[in-house]
Amino acid sequence: MQSRIAFCNRCRGMRLGWNKRYLLHRLMCKRWLRDSSRVASLAVLTVVLLVAFPEPNVSVFSADRPEQAGQEEGFQPSVMSVGPAVHSMEALLQSHRVAEANRTRLAASIVASAQKYNLNPRLIASIVIVESRGNPFAISNKNAIGIMQIHLPTWGAAADREGINLFKIEDNIDFGARILKAYIRQFGVWAGVKRYNGFFVDNPTSEQSAQQYVAKVQRVYEFQQSADSQANFLQ
Repeated sequence: MQSRIAFCNRCRGMRLGWNKRYLLHRLMCKRWLRDSSRVASLAVLTVVLLVAFPEPNVSVFSADRPEQAGQEEGFQPSVMSVGPAVHSMEALLQSHRVAEANRTRLAASIVASAQKYNLNPRLIASIVIVESRGNPFAISNKNAIGIMQIHLPTWGAAADREGINLFKIEDNIDFGARILKAYIRQFGVWAGVKRYNGFFVDNPTSEQSAQQYVAKVQRVYEFQQSADSQANFLQ
């Protein structure tokens, strides 16, 4: 069962539980310092736990351990399917300067979700590029997180119920593709993309922002790689 994630404007996302990162959050975050009795009790418990368990659990979000970004628990690179469709998505991601570290994994996840929800993988990839440029730990100032910037106030409860880890590449892309498919089924492709961005009807500011968002996604979607660059990538 997936561990739940705590979110804090100061500490950002972290795994709930008795790990050093979460305990330090409880002790040091201003929100908790107001309650001196709670801090005192946690301090005693922390000392005991740090002595008993010197190695911290892996955090789902750790700015000081970036090498873990592509190594979430449960990911098995050996089972990843790499075919022409995945290579094509890799080439598109590379053309838009998505970091190499997770590029193949991103491409495989995009293709898998596209097949699952009957979507064009290029459309999903275009949204990934516009939303986060492939950063699995991206967090916006509007409380949207991960590869496809899932909006927590709207979708966080559903993700929590289903045990979806929104900082995991495969989970985030699959959940984002599912949301996108529902909007496209109801409104059509580009109107669906507009809704994915958080479009509000009869709101001129929202309308303008959503149109700009759709234009960005369309530019990536319609981007044509040269034959030479595609050939070089596949060699």
